Amino acid sequence: MSETSSSGVFICFEGIDGSGKTTHSRLIVGYLSALGFDAVYTTEPTRYSLPGRKLRESFFAPERLPVEDEFHLFLEDRKIHLKDEVIPQLEDGKIVITDRYYFSSVAYQGSRGLDWQYILEENLKVSLVPNLVLLLDLNVDEAISRIATEREEGVNTFEKKESLQRVREIYLNLAEKYPDLFHIFDVNKPIQEVQEEMQDFIVKFLSNR
Repeated sequence: MSETSSSGVFICFEGIDGSGKTTHSRLIVGYLSALGFDAVYTTEPTRYSLPGRKLRESFFAPERLPVEDEFHLFLEDRKIHLKDEVIPQLEDGKIVITDRYYFSSVAYQGSRGLDWQYILEENLKVSLVPNLVLLLDLNVDEAISRIATEREEGVNTFEKKESLQRVREIYLNLAEKYPDLFHIFDVNKPIQEVQEEMQDFIVKFLSNR
């Protein structure tokens, strides 16, 4: 694994489903762009690679892929994501905001019984360490309620309550393991209130680099 060494900044949004990662990451890209920063949005799994498409197809499938298959697909998709999107844009000096990264693999495949420490070690062999991880922490009952309300397709196989609880616990373990990398935001609050907190935090983070 290597750390981000270019002039760009690599920021990752993580959290259980329903926590608002996509909404907040896109809003942050828009906010930073309005301030004059060259900020771009990416997401995992990708929508264009074969591994990424296979993973997205499995999200609402009646039967999940075996956890080992899922793990390897995420690894392959992540390599493509880094090579095609993240690294070139960091080398151009951009602020790259990713909606999920290898911490999601650790949390989600870990929740299915694969050793999360092993998942982390394998990902660290092929991944860049981001400059910052924003963990959007949400009560699981509230997450289920938001998913059921906001998505026409409802709750997918990644989002059952017991599974999400295990995912959240692994995320919190990661935040404890890497306190200098992770910053936790309580998102059991209105979007605008959370977004303003994130904006202030990220601008201060960038100004102190």
